[in-house]
Amino acid sequence: MKICSFTVPGRAIPAIRLNRKMKRTKRNMRYMHYRNQIGWIARSEHADPPVKCDVGVNVNVYLNGGTQGDVDNYFKTITDSMNKIVYADDRQIREMSARKIESEDERVEVVVYEL
Repeated sequence: MKICSFTVPGRAIPAIRLNRKMKRTKRNMRYMHYRNQIGWIARSEHADPPVKCDVGVNVNVYLNGGTQGDVDNYFKTITDSMNKIVYADDRQIREMSARKIESEDERVEVVVYEL
């Protein structure tokens, strides 16, 4: 059963390692802003309390050339952003699918479903 699905417009930003020293760098601030954007979009599509069951997540990342991150880092950004919004903790993810697709229309499509 599908729990929620949504699209994040624009170019995806892969997960980065945050540390205390570099917390306020331009790159880190851009990443944190992107995570907040995903959270707001997820909230608009999933108004219910976070589910407590095991879930699966499908992520399709559409990119148009340029320097691209690893697909697992894009997945991590998306799943971390949905913590405490769609599901209680990303440890509930038991199935995952992530793809990078070349496209003129940059975006991320996300589907979360109950297992």
